[in-house]
Amino acid sequence: MNRIAGCTISGLDDKACRTWLGRVLGETESPMGGGNWLLAHCDDGVTWGRFDEGKWRLGSDVYPDLCPRPTELNLQELRVFSHGEEVLLWRVAGGFRGRVVRDGPALDRDDPLRHHEVGQVLLGDRVLDRADGFTRVGDGSGAEQALPLVLEREPAAHRPRLLLRHFFARDESTGAVRVAVTRLLDLEWESN
Repeated sequence: MNRIAGCTISGLDDKACRTWLGRVLGETESPMGGGNWLLAHCDDGVTWGRFDEGKWRLGSDVYPDLCPRPTELNLQELRVFSHGEEVLLWRVAGGFRGRVVRDGPALDRDDPLRHHEVGQVLLGDRVLDRADGFTRVGDGSGAEQALPLVLEREPAAHRPRLLLRHFFARDESTGAVRVAVTRLLDLEWESN
């Protein structure tokens, strides 16, 4: 097996995944450091969240008409992420599986296996509402989402952006380098 450079990956069984889901639903505190974000894909929509003042604040708390509350019944995938690590849970037959990706030792800046960061612009070219630390944004097609950030200006000046980190592996037989794992890193407003 080819080694993935710059990170460590560990698996999560169903019990550990349900513990993480309990943390998100307010049963226990998050074990990650500050600046944590959450992205939940549910059967009935998407919910963003952030860890704030010792508890998770979810879009479903602020905009229940738009964002579903993640539960064991409707959750398809859940990502909890910060600058140092990401926890990813996903539904499988009869429960959940997951993995944790943690940043490893830094590689030399000229190393072809050094991680690479890229920004992905998210839906939202107009602000529809602001409430309790969330901004409800939409686009011309009528699609909407509630992001766990406060946008002070219209998205024409700033756009919501998700920062991703790609980790690489080299095929030992061919020498080819490929993206082996991608994790979420940060959520921010991008200046145009």
